[in-house]
Amino acid sequence: MVVSDPFAGGGVIPLAAVMRGHKVYAQDLNPWAATGLATMLGLPDPDDLRAGIAALTQRVVTPVQAAYGTLLSDGSLGQISHTFRVAVGKCSACGVSQRLFPHALVSLLSRVERNKPEAFLACPNGHLFKGVRTGLQNCLTCSAATDPSAAYTPRRIVTCPCGRQDRLEARASGGFDWEVVLVERAGNGRRELGLPSAGELDAARAEYANPTSNLGIIPVGQETSVLLRHGFTQWEDLYPRRQRAMVEKLLHLTEECSKDQAVVAALRLAVLGSTEMAGHLSRWDRYYLKSYESMAGHRFNFTTLAAEPNVWGTTVSGRGTTLRRLIQLVKAAEWLQQKTSRRLQVHGPVAAASASVQPLIGEDVDGNPLDRPDALVVVGSSQRQLLPSGSVDLVLTDPPYHDDVHYGELSLPLQAWAGLSQPDLTADAVVNRVTGQLVADGSYEALLASIFRESTRLLRDDGHLIFSYANRDPRAWVQLFDALQSAGLRAAGCTIVHSENETDHAKRGVRACTLDLLLDLVPLSSLPVSQHQPTQEPGAEQEFLAVVASYALRIGELSGTWQDDFITEASDTEFLRPQARAKKVPNGK
Repeated sequence: MVVSDPFAGGGVIPLAAVMRGHKVYAQDLNPWAATGLATMLGLPDPDDLRAGIAALTQRVVTPVQAAYGTLLSDGSLGQISHTFRVAVGKCSACGVSQRLFPHALVSLLSRVERNKPEAFLACPNGHLFKGVRTGLQNCLTCSAATDPSAAYTPRRIVTCPCGRQDRLEARASGGFDWEVVLVERAGNGRRELGLPSAGELDAARAEYANPTSNLGIIPVGQETSVLLRHGFTQWEDLYPRRQRAMVEKLLHLTEECSKDQAVVAALRLAVLGSTEMAGHLSRWDRYYLKSYESMAGHRFNFTTLAAEPNVWGTTVSGRGTTLRRLIQLVKAAEWLQQKTSRRLQVHGPVAAASASVQPLIGEDVDGNPLDRPDALVVVGSSQRQLLPSGSVDLVLTDPPYHDDVHYGELSLPLQAWAGLSQPDLTADAVVNRVTGQLVADGSYEALLASIFRESTRLLRDDGHLIFSYANRDPRAWVQLFDALQSAGLRAAGCTIVHSENETDHAKRGVRACTLDLLLDLVPLSSLPVSQHQPTQEPGAEQEFLAVVASYALRIGELSGTWQDDFITEASDTEFLRPQARAKKVPNGK
């Protein structure tokens, strides 16, 4: 069977298809996604990958020791695993510089579940000292009373000792300085937090290093706006000097580690992936002692206390480091080999502007299977797909959910590090209200219709197009249904499923979508269709999706005033009705 995914993204659907023995056509507008997918599907033999990792490990010992080598508090050898910087900005009234710690409790010294009270605290004047996590304490430098529960930048507003209140973006207008205030050391199977020594401060400044990468200008966008508001203008601004230099060094070394380009590509992917942890953007979890990706929660995070990682990584601490990614790549290569029993033939990424290709399944005149790749990966808008008409059995995909997540923008720093050309985001099927992308009436459904129409062209007469979708805005569903009907599709059925990320932190305590509607469509034809319908279960979101499903099952036959009828009916469900906010009772009564 041939499976096509026109919104392939990270490649979960293509991976699931190839491990079941199907041929795969995977396309995505995002060059970072397409490059990563081709690399992952084409992972080399695990032993060859291990040899490449061993070669890289030998080459990084000296530069890693020079950049991160240190001594633990007991005098034993170790490495810096994280370096913490606080933003320093001048008050708009008095002009005095102020350390902008987000909270008085900077970090526990051990994970919260260990129930130990020791912590690093910041006093209201910005001095750092060791204390405990509860109770009023006096700063050891200035004796200022310090409440560990205090927030210093609530709603991104900071108060100067002179009384002036500024938004953080106002402080950033003059440019932040980033001051090293804390380090995490790792070695001998343990980790420790401490104030930086003079040598560790020198290493963090990395004045010896000369990073040369020009990663480009941060463009205006829905997600990039938070970066621009807080003083970042170039992608390299997100990374401290040492981190930039080490990423460049590792990328250079990967080219020397194997003659197998699949091995080199995997090593390179691990290094590039580590740039998710941008040292001026990665937030530190002060209770669980771990850093987060710069794009955690599908948003660029801005914090005034950022954690620079050890790019190579230690065995004790550090999420998202090159070393940890390499370990996971070996496991992935072993798993893929176990599932497929061979090394997959992967072609691409091929540009969507390339010439059309032959079907992925075919026979010669003697009835023998033709030599075709297991997977063809294409980069570019899926408004043009390279396979011939009627050559695909199943289009299985997961398109963007209207305006929910801007993957294109969020991957821009990774694309910059990889040296990939930035795609034409006007072809991205995501509404972007900052840039004006697809906000005009009819533009979103027109783009989706173009992509679905091209996908329908690829389908055999008995083929199916199946995908999941979720959105709280009835208008997004109207635009989707219009696009599907315009593409020449009709409903074969639908069902309600739990979303893959229904327990995300961002969805807790709010009325967010935790369910997806899985739609099954077929090309308009005279072939009979026996529709399958979802079984409604109790719940406000289930009620809302039952209304959506009742209209989805009419795709191909929707007419008249259905758009207005649907919006009225969906808006009247409990899931979309405005929630009354509970009133605060004075004096706790």
